[in-house]
Amino acid sequence: MADKVANIDFLFRFRDLVAPTIDEHQKTINEHGACWWGWWKRPSEDSRHALWAELAAAVKRNGAQEIGLFDSGTDQVRIATVIDIVEPYDEQGSSQLVDVPNGERELVPIYYRQSPFSRAWMKLSKIGEPIDFFSKYSYAEAPSLPNYTPVTLKKFVGKRILSADELRGMDTTIWKIRPAEPSDADKAMILGVPALPTAISAEPVKCNSNVVLHITDPHFAKGIHRSHHVWRLETEVDGDVAKPTLVEVIHRALKGRTIGLIVVTGDLTFMGTPEEYVEARKSLTRLLGLFDLGPDHLIVIPGNHDIVWSAEDEYKYDAEVKNASEFAKKNYKDFYQMLFQHDPNLHLSMGRRFLLPSGLALEVCGLNSSSLETGKNFLAGMGRIQEASFEEVATDLGWTTDLKTFALRILAVHHHLALTEDLENANDYSRGYGIAVDAVRIQRMAASYGVQLALHGHKHRSFIWRSSIYELPEQTKRRYKLGDLSIVGGGSAGSKETDGESNYFNLLEFSPAGLELDIWRSVRRGVFSSIQKWKALLTIDEKEQKLMLDDWLPVSES
Repeated sequence: MADKVANIDFLFRFRDLVAPTIDEHQKTINEHGACWWGWWKRPSEDSRHALWAELAAAVKRNGAQEIGLFDSGTDQVRIATVIDIVEPYDEQGSSQLVDVPNGERELVPIYYRQSPFSRAWMKLSKIGEPIDFFSKYSYAEAPSLPNYTPVTLKKFVGKRILSADELRGMDTTIWKIRPAEPSDADKAMILGVPALPTAISAEPVKCNSNVVLHITDPHFAKGIHRSHHVWRLETEVDGDVAKPTLVEVIHRALKGRTIGLIVVTGDLTFMGTPEEYVEARKSLTRLLGLFDLGPDHLIVIPGNHDIVWSAEDEYKYDAEVKNASEFAKKNYKDFYQMLFQHDPNLHLSMGRRFLLPSGLALEVCGLNSSSLETGKNFLAGMGRIQEASFEEVATDLGWTTDLKTFALRILAVHHHLALTEDLENANDYSRGYGIAVDAVRIQRMAASYGVQLALHGHKHRSFIWRSSIYELPEQTKRRYKLGDLSIVGGGSAGSKETDGESNYFNLLEFSPAGLELDIWRSVRRGVFSSIQKWKALLTIDEKEQKLMLDDWLPVSES
C-alpha cells in the first residue's frame, strides 16, 4: 500500500453486490480512458445536494478532483480522479434516477450499462491501488445521519476515522473528510445502522409508499436448467442486451412508481444451488436499489425448489426426501445471511411490522411451507408448515396477546392454502405438487390470530380467493366461526412452466379505505401490463375491535 497521505475531501462508500466493482470500472477506463461511476444512495439518505454541488464546483474549478472510494466488503480505500459530475435532482421531494450524458453510455461498465439507474454520476479517469487510510484521515464535517441528534453527530468533527466498522455503522454513502492532524481525537465511535438485526422483529419499519410489490416463483436457473428462467440473468452481462432481466422489466413497467416494500413468496431458484442463489441475491439487491429500498423493506421465504431435499440432478416433485434438514437448508441459509446480513430464523420464518404513509400498519408473517417436519414418506414438492414456526412469529409480533388490533395482519407462504383449479390434476398429489398438506390447519391458525390476507405462490397461477373459516364441530369453543381470510396467489415471475407463456407480479395498494390488487402480466417475455384490478374494503369490527378486510369486488364495481 502507498504511504503518502493524499489530500482528499470526499469519501464514497460501495460494496461488490452484483459484480467486481473496481475491476469492471478499471476495465472501462483501460478501454476508453474514463468511466462513469453511478451513485446508489441508502434508503434513508437524502440526495446530498450540497455535497454534490461542492464536488462539482471543485471539478469545474480544478479540472479534476481526487476522492476516496471505500469498499465496505474488503475494508480497502482507493483514490480515484473525478473529471465530470452528473448531479442528483429531486422531484416533488423524491430523489430521481438520472442518466449519463448522451453518447457516453459505453463509458458505463457493461454489467449495468443497459440500465444505468443511479441517483448521480462521477466520471473517473483513474482508480488507484489501496492506500493506508484508517487513522490517517479525519471527519471534516458531521456525517449526514437522520436518526441521530446533532449533538451526537458533532462529536465526529475533527475525529480520526479509526476503522472500517466505524464507517459501516453509519447509514450513509458519502463523507466529507480531510487528512488527520496531530490534535484530532482518536476515540472509537461506532453507531448502529438502523437495520433490523433479526428475521423476526416488531420494530416498526417506515415505508415511503402504500404499495407492496408481490413477486413469486422467479426460478433463477443456471447450468443445464438455465432454460427454466425466461429472462436474462443479472450475471449474463455479455448476453443479448435487448433481452431484459426480470428486475429491469419490472422496473420499466412501473415507470418510476414508488414501492413501499417487496414480498417474495418462494421458489427463487430451480435447484437450490449456490450459483442460482447468487443470481437471486443479485437480482433482489438490484431491485431494492432501483426502488430506493433496503433489506428492512423485504420479506423473503423459501419454496420447495429452494430446499435441497433430494440428491437428484433433475428436479423431481416425487423424489423421496433423503437429505438431512440442515444440509437441505444450507444454501438458502447462506443466501439469506448474505442478503440480510443477519442469521436466518431456525424455521426460515420472517416477521415484520411496517408503517405506511397512509397511517395504516401492516404486520407480515412469512412462513416456510417446505418444512416437512415429520420428514418421513414425504416428497420434495410437498408443503407443510411447522406449527411452532407460526406460533413463534405470532408471539413475537404480539398476535397471541393482542387480538384487538387496527393493524392489517398478513400471512406470506409459498404453497397454496386453497385449491386453485376447478379440477386439480390427481397426478399433482402423487408428485407432491398439491396444496400444502396442512392448509386447513394453517387457515384456522391464521384466522385465530386475526390474519386478514394471505399471499402465496407455488402453482404459477394468478389467483384470488376468500374463505370463511370455522372450527371443527367436535371442538368445544366459545365461537365456531374464527374469521374470514382473503387469499392472493401470484403467477410465476420468471418460470417457463406457465399457461400461455405468461409471467406475473402483483401490486397491492393499502389505504385506510381498503386494499386494491393490481395483477400484472407479461406474455412471451413482452412488457408487463396491468390486466385486472380488484378491491376489498377495510372495515372495523366494533364488537371485536379489529380491522376487517371485506369481500373482493372488481374495481369497476367497487
